[in-house]
Order: sequence, then structure tokens, then C-alpha cells
Amino acid sequence: MGHKNKEGGNKNKTATGGEAINKATGGKKKKSTGDASSSSSLPAPSVIFNPKDVTDPFELLDMSIAALHDKRASASPRESALSSLAATLERVLPLDESTDARPLVVFALCGASIKKGNTTSPTSGKEARLAFRAVGLLALTLLNGGSTEILAESFPMLAKTLQFAPAMEAATVIAALDCLAAVTFAGALGPEEAERSLKAIWSVIFPNPKFPNAVSTKVTPQVLATAVSTWTFLVTTASLTDAAQRKSERAAWTATVASLASLLDAADDRAVRMVAGEAMAVCVELNLTQHASRKDMEAVVARVSDLAAEAGGKGADKTLFVEQKVMFRQILAFMERGERAPTVAVRTTSSEKKEMIKASTWAKIAQLNFLRRFLGGGFLAHVKGNKMFKETFDVGADEKAALSIAKRKLNVKLKQKQKVMKMNRELSWAVKNVYCLPQGAQPPESNKPDQLLKLGWH
Repeated sequence: MGHKNKEGGNKNKTATGGEAINKATGGKKKKSTGDASSSSSLPAPSVIFNPKDVTDPFELLDMSIAALHDKRASASPRESALSSLAATLERVLPLDESTDARPLVVFALCGASIKKGNTTSPTSGKEARLAFRAVGLLALTLLNGGSTEILAESFPMLAKTLQFAPAMEAATVIAALDCLAAVTFAGALGPEEAERSLKAIWSVIFPNPKFPNAVSTKVTPQVLATAVSTWTFLVTTASLTDAAQRKSERAAWTATVASLASLLDAADDRAVRMVAGEAMAVCVELNLTQHASRKDMEAVVARVSDLAAEAGGKGADKTLFVEQKVMFRQILAFMERGERAPTVAVRTTSSEKKEMIKASTWAKIAQLNFLRRFLGGGFLAHVKGNKMFKETFDVGADEKAALSIAKRKLNVKLKQKQKVMKMNRELSWAVKNVYCLPQGAQPPESNKPDQLLKLGWH
């Protein structure tokens, strides 16, 4: 169980696409020379990854897994495989982790790729960044609660990556932030898990608890902007209003508002100021500022007014100058006069129908901004075909309806489904594990699917 050779695994042609390794290597078998010792000493050929002519997404998924599983492959083929894997997951594959082992295998292999880039090196490679993206997309794709397991197993490594953000390449930290936001939204079952991720993200922006208003100077503006954007996205989905009303949480949220205000003052980058302004508008809209003092909120309004009227002097940097003024004028109108957020419309088709997704609250605009940035070319496929987004972002949906983690809290039915899912995985693991993970002499416990989740991440 889990220690079969590749030929033995490929004899079991299952729904998991076990023929991928044969296809990737041309399906040829070596002729026996009759000398077992000499033939066994020869190195096996590396998997050739050539997805150019593959059109079936499941076949491409299998080819990507086979290429990632090849320990002899250099970084370039693994990067190509991860890139193809992410592109495949952008298509919203109907992956049912209760009957299909591939999601577990993908998750484990991505963890191994991330560890290659997140070890002792001060910078991380493209392989780790692609793996972070693939994990985030995988979490948003699974059908039956597997994202909860992904969050549980990936959070320690994601949090550690963010902890060492100043020493890492900016692009890797950005990928980790996006991944954490995606797996938290997909896998969290309540505000508590979301708050854990929010704290990890917040530490990238304000790393020193002794100086809560001191913005990090050791990460790039791009990292700061992404951190604020992902933090805001999770705040909008986590239903934290009740938590902010509890006496034990009032001081913390008052301090959070003060920190966001300091970001409006301290940030020299307009992109950072704009996402901080959006975050502040979301906090006001969700009533998370209810316990902030009048003096503090008046100071926030004054700063927003200044940014809305910023003058572009001669020789001044004009990057995002107009966009910043327009946005802060809208935020000022909302905070001073209670005017609604501007309606944002995104076209979903190139046909003459001109179908649009609309958002008219700051919370939903923040969600839309994050999802468009993270999903990239897969945005329309997910809002049309992913059940997580379809109700909220489909054409004709309520402009004010926003995504919510609270709607997916565990109920009795889901608990039963997860229990059955785990039993199904364990009963059919020997048949489904056609990719022979893990390789080599491993302890018997590694044959269990729950152990596979930990192979690449611990």
C-alpha cells in the first residue's frame, strides 16, 4: 500500500488517471536482460513533460502530477508542471476529494516544492510561488470539505513564510499572502480560524506588537499593498461584527483602526494608501469602528479629506494620482454623508448581451478586487462555475450580497459527509495511489491518506 512500483500502479486504471505516467514516458517498457542486478542499477528515465497538444484538463492534471513526482526532474520541468497545474485549476475542475486521490497528491507535491524555496535560502524561487498559487486554487476548487484539511495542514508553513517576510523575495511573500487568503476563505469554518490568518497577515504590515502603529520598513510597498488587500478580503468574509462588539475585543479593534489610520499617514506609496483607504471604508461599513473614539475618527476623516484633495505639484510622482483622488473622494462622501459606495461593474461576456457582475458596497468591492487579482484569467470561469462564488457574483446577483465564511459552518450533515469521505479514502487508497507516494522505505503510517497531507508540509 503506497509502495508499489510505477508499473504495478499503472496496472490499476482508475478514475484518477493512472495512465498519465505511461503517457508521459511514451508508454514503453524496457526489455528484460535477464540480469536483475544490472538492470536495477540503471537510473530510470525522467518523465518528459510536454503538455502542448493536451486538451483534456484531467489528462493535463495527471501529466503535471507525474512530472512533479519525478525526483530526477530539474527545476524547469517542475515549474512548467506547476504552471500547467495552476492553469488547469483555473478552469474549475470538478474535483471530488471523497473519491479522487489527486487533490491529496497535488497538495503534498506542492508542499514539497514550497519547502524547496522556503528553506534556508533568503530568496525563494519561481517553483515555490507557482506552488503557493496552485494550493490556493486547489482549495477553492474542492467540492466536499477538503479545503478544511488543506488549511489545517498548510497554515503552519504559510505563517512561518510570512514571519520571515523581510528576508524573502517579495514575489514569494505576495504568493504566500494570496494563498493564505484563498485557503482560509475556502477552508475556515468560523471566525476563529479566520482571525488566526488575519493576525498572521497583520504581522507583515505591523511586525512589532510593542509599536502597533509602526509600519514595516523591511518589506516592499507591493508586499504591504497585498497584505492589506488580503487582510481586508478576509475581514469581509469572516463576519467579525459580533466579535468587535465583545468587551474583550473592543480594545483590539480600536487599535486596529488606529493602525490603519497610521498607514494612511505613513505609507509613501499611493497603492498602499488606496488599499488602506478601502480597508478603512470596509471597517466603517461593517461597524468595526463603533468603539473608536470620536477624536480618532475625526482624524481619519481629516486625513481622507487631505488625500482626496492632494495636489500634484510640478515634478511630483503622478502614479495613481488621479485614481487616488477619485477613490478618497468616494470614501470621504461615504464617511461624512453616508453616501453609498460607487457601483463597480465587471463585464462577463464578449457577446452583445453585455452581462455584468455588479458590486455596490465597500465589502463586496474589496472581495471583487481580490478575486480578480488572485484568479486572474480564471476569474470568469470561477464566478460562473464555482459554487463558492456563483450565488454572490453571478450575473444578476444582489449587488450588496457578499461572500461569508459563516455560511459554511459545520453542521451535522457536513460532519457525516467528512467522516464518510475519510473512510472512502482509506478503503480505496491502495487502488487510487497510482503515483506511488511516498517513494522509498517509509514507515507504515505513511500509507494512510491523512499522512500524505503532511508529507510535503511538515
